[in-house]
Amino acid sequence: MRNAQGNLESEQTKPDISVIISTRNRADSLAITLESLASANREGVRVEVIVADNASQDHTKRVAESFGDRIPVRYCYVPTVGVYGKSHALNHALDSGNIGELIAVLDDDVTVDPNWLQAVMAISRRWPDKDNFTGNTYTIWPDGEVPAWAKDPALSCWIFSSYRVTESDLPQPSGMWWSGNHWWFRSRVVANGRRFKDLWFTEPDFQLDLEELGLGGIASSEAVIGHRVQRALLQKDLVLKRAKNTGAGAAFVRLQPYRKTIKQARLLSTHPWLGRAYLLANYTRWRARYILSYCYPSDRGRFSRKVDATHHMTLYLEMFRMANRLDDYRLRKWARSHPTPEKAH
Repeated sequence: MRNAQGNLESEQTKPDISVIISTRNRADSLAITLESLASANREGVRVEVIVADNASQDHTKRVAESFGDRIPVRYCYVPTVGVYGKSHALNHALDSGNIGELIAVLDDDVTVDPNWLQAVMAISRRWPDKDNFTGNTYTIWPDGEVPAWAKDPALSCWIFSSYRVTESDLPQPSGMWWSGNHWWFRSRVVANGRRFKDLWFTEPDFQLDLEELGLGGIASSEAVIGHRVQRALLQKDLVLKRAKNTGAGAAFVRLQPYRKTIKQARLLSTHPWLGRAYLLANYTRWRARYILSYCYPSDRGRFSRKVDATHHMTLYLEMFRMANRLDDYRLRKWARSHPTPEKAH
């Protein structure tokens, strides 16, 4: 068998798990992540770490190569291409050849539990018919004072990418996706050339495509990592900006392309007027919550609810705008497919 570069490769030399870490100018943070992987229990597991360096200008390469005598590390330099670099970094790693049976995607600011690799293998073996997995991600706060609003559980998943899983082997909810900083999938799903699109929400888009094909997912509390939150993420202006970007990104992948597994897309396609009313009603509901957030006496309650409302307001308003812009949901298209009795004759 030949890899993407045309070199011969042996099935016996392939790793069980290829861990892809996309990084850019965060060499010191990457070193902590690699240290946790190098220290993890790898007994009976063939592991390779692929550091996909998206045009870093710091000492990322030196850090990656310094771990080569402790854990197999492959360094890949990826020039910045397109609007979002992470999709290109991930695709470059997939195209580099000799990818393992399991492909794990981690960010450069996570710390894996000592038993993480063993848990990934065990979960995947229990579910041979599933292709998309995640584990439990808890928050590691930066040194110093952490504002009370940041610890609101309602924000932890999408603001701080901490997806808490408290039970083993939970099926992936329809129309939902795992956080992009901690998940893994089987290499068979990319064997036909499937790759990540040039989007900010590239991981959710990829996972929704898998669900559309009937390739389900499992979440398990056994595989544990910690997400080291950067102090910059505790700045209120950046959090509000992230809330808007996340809402807009979620709206995009829910409606484009059309996926029958997304309830909002199905509703807009089959009942466009009702679908638009649903989106506007939800936007109005969250707008009211945004206004009411100013009534909370504590900063924690006030700001956390403002952030949550901002996210949902952006989500529903952007979906409404997209419904009026995309052909799959246009009213004219629906009218042509549902002629009145007079026009039918």
